[in-house]
Amino acid sequence: MDTISTGIGGALLAKALPEEKAGPAAVWATTLGSIVPDVDVFADFILNDPLADLTQHRGFTHSLLGVAVLGPLLALALWRYSKDKNYPRLLGLVLLGLLWHLFTDLATSWGTMVFYPFDRHRVVWDLLFIIDFSFTSILLLPQLVAWVYRDAGRVRQRGWLLWALLSGVAALVVRLASPFFAGVAFRWDHFLPLSAALGLVFAAPALRGWGFRQARSTFCRLGVAALGIYLGVCGLAHGVALGRVRQFMKSQRQAVESLAALPQPLSPFRWSGLILTPEGVYQGWFSVLEADLAAEGFQFFASDSGPYVTRAGELPEVKTYLWFARFPVVRVRRAGGMHLVEYTDLRFRSPQRSGGAFAFRVLFDAQGQASVPGFE
Repeated sequence: MDTISTGIGGALLAKALPEEKAGPAAVWATTLGSIVPDVDVFADFILNDPLADLTQHRGFTHSLLGVAVLGPLLALALWRYSKDKNYPRLLGLVLLGLLWHLFTDLATSWGTMVFYPFDRHRVVWDLLFIIDFSFTSILLLPQLVAWVYRDAGRVRQRGWLLWALLSGVAALVVRLASPFFAGVAFRWDHFLPLSAALGLVFAAPALRGWGFRQARSTFCRLGVAALGIYLGVCGLAHGVALGRVRQFMKSQRQAVESLAALPQPLSPFRWSGLILTPEGVYQGWFSVLEADLAAEGFQFFASDSGPYVTRAGELPEVKTYLWFARFPVVRVRRAGGMHLVEYTDLRFRSPQRSGGAFAFRVLFDAQGQASVPGFE
């Protein structure tokens, strides 16, 4: 999950705790714990290694060992520089943030080396897209509503301001993301209900003055409950989607190396089915709300073979890429007197793109010498 969302979620968890027990540094401690693991994204700059983002990101700092090491150190820093001098409490809050970060990353399809360095296998749950706007909204909105109702004299001003701001952000997200990920152009009849729902979220607590009588923790606990419901919906949808992918594959009667149903952005009901076979990868997009999964909805991407693929596969850089990739396809193209071997992990391909992200290339010159330009 993206760092901003995990940080927002860490703050939500802290604010949901009883204020008299959480202490004065609860939000700082939990939020810090929820964002620190992503410091490993700078590994590629520090190590000057283009593959460090694959080998190091979601490694030590995202492992159980990393939690055990980072937790006491971060709590010690907070104990030294914050007003809260209760070290056990700070340690518990930091550990809550760190474990929350691990949970959100495990829920995506990128893969997390949670047992690093004892086991470098990337664990995936395939419940959430890497950037899930619904997930982030559930984490953020309860905190904003609590802020609106904190000052009874400024409720309308704050409510209208946030409604206008968030509606604008939602319009921008729908406008930019829908054509790319779902192949759907921006439509006002899709956006207006979303804007109305945002207005209802801010206005509903004012009924009979309920919102004015509630503590911040009440709003945030409702947010945690809503998060649990959303994750439950995602889990049920994933089970249905995975069952449909397995059903499709049975009709093909081919050997299967691995298969998955991967979440798509903008809706917990849209999924991508991926099936890795010795000859290539099947990929299709569908909604679990559809009555059935049509076989013609899947497309087969064949992998090339031959001496250039064999030689490229022996390179350490390619072995690293294939260790990371879950659904790789390899293609060989001629470019003048040279041969280009290109690897693509189809889990990062959108329905509106002919190619995929994280395409890794190996170039053979006319003399057969290999060079590794790296990522496209």
